[in-house]
Amino acid sequence: MQQDLKIKPIISTLILIIGIFSVIIMLGKVLIPFLIALILSYIVNPFVEKIQNKFKIKRSILSFIIAILVFLLFVSIPIFILPDALIQIKFIIKEIPSLIHLINDKLLLNINGKYGTNFTLDYDNVKALLVSNIGTLYNHVNLFSPIAHNSIIFIEIIVYIVLIPFILFYSINNWQNILKFFDEFIPKRYSELVRHLIKDIDTLLAAYLRGQISVMLIMAIYYMIGLNIIGLKSATIIGLITGLLVFIPYLGIMTGLLISLAVGFAGFTSMNVIIGILIVFIAGHSLEGALVTPFLVGGKIGLNPIMIIFALMVFGKLFGFIGVLLALPLSTITIVLLRYIKLYYLKSNYYNEES
Repeated sequence: MQQDLKIKPIISTLILIIGIFSVIIMLGKVLIPFLIALILSYIVNPFVEKIQNKFKIKRSILSFIIAILVFLLFVSIPIFILPDALIQIKFIIKEIPSLIHLINDKLLLNINGKYGTNFTLDYDNVKALLVSNIGTLYNHVNLFSPIAHNSIIFIEIIVYIVLIPFILFYSINNWQNILKFFDEFIPKRYSELVRHLIKDIDTLLAAYLRGQISVMLIMAIYYMIGLNIIGLKSATIIGLITGLLVFIPYLGIMTGLLISLAVGFAGFTSMNVIIGILIVFIAGHSLEGALVTPFLVGGKIGLNPIMIIFALMVFGKLFGFIGVLLALPLSTITIVLLRYIKLYYLKSNYYNEES
């Protein structure tokens, strides 16, 4: 009976969390700004408390400063980053014919001659594929197309830019009250165990989120500097994108590498740039895997790279962007709860009873 009493709050907590996440997912895009603001609040709260205690600065002032910084960051994205990215996309599309001829003449010709194959890229087929999809692609990415075509997306972006910093200010400023509100719902007889569960979840999740953000920033700076040194066109944007995608193991760095190679071949002048790209990404992957990620993140989340990719793909496929936001937090919570369930199972009479 004692065993049932111990396992009951764990199962109840798991069911409650799944229920909360299910409601969040069903509400969909309405909750995106609130979720982003709460996740940011969770990440920065320890730093806010340290600054508040050390320098005696009011929490409201720190909350306001952080909200303003986030607002300026969001505003800078469509003003400085997206226009340059769109120019680079148009540049790549324009250079596709020369890129196809280069691949056929320099790469596939040698492969066909060596192995007796007949591989070739047909420009007409590639052009037909682009033409069939270019209208949809253009309407989705071109900020300078008529606003009437993208009015809903445009309004959503404006709302997010304004609403997220606003929610962020209040959530950081009232973080302790938010925690107290949920803490009061914990049954008193299970309060010690549930708080211990939440503490373990917080330790795992906080270590991963804050460590992974540090990894993303470090690698973004590395790739921006490295790609600029070798003279790659739009190196700053490509490096930033690559760094921000490193949280997806292997897929992130492969995306950055393919974009870099496409840009490098599109504006091809010599093999030095291509070799430089390969060196930058090989060195970056080694640096990230051997030093940066083990030092800042380690194995704290308890998920191997395949499971992280699986969680992101499954939740993203089922629930879209909301699923991507919640994939790792929900996976981390599930891991902690399953560890507790396993621990109690291994101590149970059912497991230890001999036949």
